Amino acid sequence: MKQIVVPLVGGSPSIITAKYAIYLAKILQVKVTAIYVIDEKAIQELLRSRVFVEIEAREYEIDMEQQARLFMQRVKTLAENKKVELDSLILKGEVHTEIAEKARELGAELLVMGDLKEVLSWKEAFYNEGERIFRESPCPVVIVKNPQEVERLYKEL
Repeated sequence: MKQIVVPLVGGSPSIITAKYAIYLAKILQVKVTAIYVIDEKAIQELLRSRVFVEIEAREYEIDMEQQARLFMQRVKTLAENKKVELDSLILKGEVHTEIAEKARELGAELLVMGDLKEVLSWKEAFYNEGERIFRESPCPVVIVKNPQEVERLYKEL
């Protein structure tokens, strides 16, 4: 194994996911690529539904890019602290499509992602990005659960 991909969305659940990917990378002695996708489809929906006007949508997108850069720097520091090689990518587009395409392009042998939310209907499953990433992944997927155990494993590295 040479490459692990970890899609991230920001926030503490993504930190747990990143820590587990870093843990696996350290144990397996492989590289990690963290991917943050700015959901352009969601921004377009906000424009279409008139929640935003064009200039607000652009400002929102700039804010999202800035937040993504800060978050990815935090994840990079977590990897550096454990002496794990981590590349970070910030992409734009449809989240599940970008993740699957980049994992395929990188030749990822494993995708590590956060816990899937409970799906209450088929329609919800169809539109849930986590579910779509899971189903469209070109490689095996590890779903991260039990944050306390992940914290323990990460600290022991």
